[in-house]
Amino acid sequence: MPVANFQFKPKLLSWNPIVSGNLRLAILMRRFPVFLLPLVLLSCTHAEKLDLTRLKLPPGFHIAIFAHVPHPRMMVFSPGGVLLVSDTTEGKVLAFPDLKHSGHPEKMVTVLDDLNAPHGMAFQKGKLYVAETNQVRRYDWDDATLSASNGQVIALVPRSGGHFTRTLLFANGKMYVSVGSSCNVCVEKDKRRAAVLEFNDDGTGERIFAYGLRNAVGLAVNPRTNTIWTTENGRDWLGDNLPPDEINDLGQNGGNFGWPFCYGNRIPDRSQTEGDDDRCKGTIPPKVEIQAHSAPLGMAFYTATMFPEEYRGNIFLALHGSWNRSVPTGYKIIRVKLNDKGEPQGTEDFITGWIKPGETKKGVWMGRPVGIVVGPEGAMYISDDSAGVVFRVTYGK
Repeated sequence: MPVANFQFKPKLLSWNPIVSGNLRLAILMRRFPVFLLPLVLLSCTHAEKLDLTRLKLPPGFHIAIFAHVPHPRMMVFSPGGVLLVSDTTEGKVLAFPDLKHSGHPEKMVTVLDDLNAPHGMAFQKGKLYVAETNQVRRYDWDDATLSASNGQVIALVPRSGGHFTRTLLFANGKMYVSVGSSCNVCVEKDKRRAAVLEFNDDGTGERIFAYGLRNAVGLAVNPRTNTIWTTENGRDWLGDNLPPDEINDLGQNGGNFGWPFCYGNRIPDRSQTEGDDDRCKGTIPPKVEIQAHSAPLGMAFYTATMFPEEYRGNIFLALHGSWNRSVPTGYKIIRVKLNDKGEPQGTEDFITGWIKPGETKKGVWMGRPVGIVVGPEGAMYISDDSAGVVFRVTYGK
C-alpha cells in the first residue's frame, strides 16, 4: 500500500517543556511510517538558518538557491532538460523547468504524489522509472506537459528496514537498484539486502550483481571505466574513526564487497568473525576510503564543460554528515580527482560551510547535502534535505 501524502508541520515538532520526548516521538510515529522517521527526525535537528555566504567554493565558482523543496533527495534531468526531484518524506516527484538556464525555475509541477518513499529516478528509452522503498515503477513520460502516466510496477524489492531508500541507475542496457541493509551489522536473511540488484529494463531477469554493500546510496557510471561506482555508508559503533566510508567500483561482474564481515581494505570486523577467519581475503577493497561516519550519499562524474578542465571527469560526492560521531564530520561536497584511466588520485573539499569550522556539537548544522546531478548546461545541482533547497553551482570569472 502506498503511504499517504504527509504534510510536514514544524509546529508539531518544536520544543515544548510540557511535551515529553516520548510524546513528541509518538506524534511523529502517528504521522509518519517508522521507516521514514530517521529522515524526519534528522531534518528537525538542524538549528541554523541557511546563510549562503557561509558556503565556501574554489575561486570562480558560485552557488545559489535554485528551488525550495521540503525534503529533496535524488534528482534527474528529463530527456527535454527538466530537473526532477524526489521528496521521499512527502512521497512526491516534482519537476522544475528552467529551459533558458536562468537559474530560476519557471514553475514547480507535482509529477507524482502518494508514492511509497520515492528516491532514485532514471529515464530509459523515454520512460520514467521511480524507485520506491518496496518497488520500481515505470511511467510513460511527456516532456511537453511534464506528466507521468500509466504507472506500472515492474520490479519488487525488499521493503523498508534500517536503510529504506532505493537508488536506481541504467547502465550497459541493464537496470540497477541498490537495496540497503535492514540493520547496522548482521547477516541478512534476505540476500537481496545490502546489495545492488540487476534487472532487464522491463524488470525481468533479477539477479544479485554486487553484495556486501551495507548501504550503497549513490550510483554512477565512471565514463572512463564504463563500470558502476557506488558510495557506501559503513557500520556504526566502532568509534569515531572506524570503519571508513567508501567509494567502490563494482567492476564488470560485481562481486563481494565485504559487509558485514569486513570493512575498508579487507579488514575483518571482529564482532562478526573469529580469529582464524580469512574470508576477507576474497572480498573487493574500496577505491576510495573516506572519514568514518561522513555518510556519503549522492555522487556524480562531471562530464560537462562549464567547469575548468581540471575538474572534468572528476567525482563530486555529497557527504550528508555524521549523526553519532563525538566530533561532527562530513556536511560538505568533496571532489575525487581521477587520472586519464579513471583511477582515484586523491580527494579535496569542494564546498564547505554547512557546519561551522571547528563545530563540536552534534546536531548543529544549517544543511545536509544529499544528491548531485549535472545539468545540460553544465551547472551542478545539489539537493539538501535539511535546509529544504536545491542549490545550483556555476563557474564564471
